[in-house]
Amino acid sequence: MSRMPLVFIVAGLLVLPGIVGAQSGYRVGQKNKTFSIALLLIKPGDQVTFDNDDQITHNVYSTHKGSTFNSKAQAPGDSKSVTFASEGTFEIRCAFHPKMKMSVIVKKR
Repeated sequence: MSRMPLVFIVAGLLVLPGIVGAQSGYRVGQKNKTFSIALLLIKPGDQVTFDNDDQITHNVYSTHKGSTFNSKAQAPGDSKSVTFASEGTFEIRCAFHPKMKMSVIVKKR
């Protein structure tokens, strides 16, 4: 059995829609009451910028120990950058749209 098909399968898994990882600065959009990324894999010290790409006000917050933040009201076009210093799995939400959520997994590689 050739290893070539396995390489393509693994490469395909690394670029699944909604899951992002393997860089140091990340951008997450907010539009239509959803985050553009459902699951983000990062390492400690990486920064994530949350962009309000919508026509309505959004909010970005986390209450998890190790990464507590709240962007307050984020008007259309506004951005909020957050640095995740510690390892863990963090649920990110919008206070104005309770069904809006995503997960950030911070882990040393």
